[in-house]
Amino acid sequence: MNRIKQFVAVDLGSSRISVLAAEMQEDGFLKIISEESKPSDDIKCGIVEQSSGAAFKICELQRYLQNSAHIQEISDVSVSIGAKSMKLIANSVSRFIAHPNIVTEKLLEDMLYECKRQSEQLNVTIFEAIALSYELDGKKVDAPLGLTGKQITAHYHLVTGSSMIKTKIDDCFDRTGIRLEYTPLAVEALSTVLLDDREREEGCALVNLGATTTTLAIYKNRALQHLLVVPLGAKNITRDIEDLGINNANAERLKCLKGSALESLVLDPMAIKIPSINPESQPVLISTKFLATIIEARLEEMLQPIFNVIDELPFPLDAGIVITGGGSKLTNIIDFFVQKTNIYTRFGNHSEWLSEDTPEKFFDPTFAQSVGTLILTNEHRKELPIQEEQGKIIEEPKIKKKSKLGERITNGFINFFSDDNKFENQNTANK
Repeated sequence: MNRIKQFVAVDLGSSRISVLAAEMQEDGFLKIISEESKPSDDIKCGIVEQSSGAAFKICELQRYLQNSAHIQEISDVSVSIGAKSMKLIANSVSRFIAHPNIVTEKLLEDMLYECKRQSEQLNVTIFEAIALSYELDGKKVDAPLGLTGKQITAHYHLVTGSSMIKTKIDDCFDRTGIRLEYTPLAVEALSTVLLDDREREEGCALVNLGATTTTLAIYKNRALQHLLVVPLGAKNITRDIEDLGINNANAERLKCLKGSALESLVLDPMAIKIPSINPESQPVLISTKFLATIIEARLEEMLQPIFNVIDELPFPLDAGIVITGGGSKLTNIIDFFVQKTNIYTRFGNHSEWLSEDTPEKFFDPTFAQSVGTLILTNEHRKELPIQEEQGKIIEEPKIKKKSKLGERITNGFINFFSDDNKFENQNTANK
């Protein structure tokens, strides 16, 4: 595999595991080469629960991808990390100097190390440390490196979570023999391709409506200010609809085709006849008005913790709310957010990162996280280039710095559903 331009991302979703191969073109656009995926029940809320099962599926998808993307070998992949228990904690570190001295890179590295050491907890991993701001002799400075002072204080946000998250991912890929090249945060992968610098600066909430988790990331002053992962997602809505007496596949189709996030916006209610899960029973008759009531109730449960955080923010979200993920495709979801928060809300759109010849299917919001992972992997590889020597991979020892990517985002959304889909009579797995 040509590691200079080609990349592979693995998305460990709770309903599907997918692998995506892409090439970074010279004009800076990402060309998706191929994608392979299959249903999975080995991951729950972002945590690999069955390492052997997930590893087997990844190896199988690796072989499929090598064939469909015409790649001779896939030895390196990237995976973005996001799971329940992950949160943001604040910490500050000060250093006192006997006499005026220059702030060096070594001093800043030592302070960051001390910050992490102070925040260490049993069975907790620090996934990322973000330097928010610095004070030099009591005055706030954006870039203290090279300045002179007697006292420096650094304020940090640390993304933490259960050590099981990383341990399980490492165990899974150890079984595959595939090397993990880069593991960025899922929220950073999403914000990279869905938010621009202005939105990060002015204040923006990014909400990812996943299958088993719903994640909130708050940005202000170009930094992550709050992180919340709610262990409920779109699958919970589908299960509620299943309780009406239909199978999982038909419940998912009904939700997507006729569901509404707000019962009040179902202006022309209709009754839909769906095959019963019991083949000896009569078909189930479901009103679209009642269906919307079920969906709205579950959405309120899923999103109330997120709305509580937004309500209590000490600063306004001048850039509004951006939503993404499979759950964002639900009809009237924008109206639901606006009604509950009274804040401007838009769909995330990663299409401007993709080349013109990228198939339309990859514009779907379910691919946004993988596209962001590939973009960040490209930035990471520029800073820590991979060299090949006698079949071995060598990483050059360079200091990792956070990239600042330009503004490449537009508003817009694609209608991914049509009434051409048919409801199934047999029990099938939820895709």
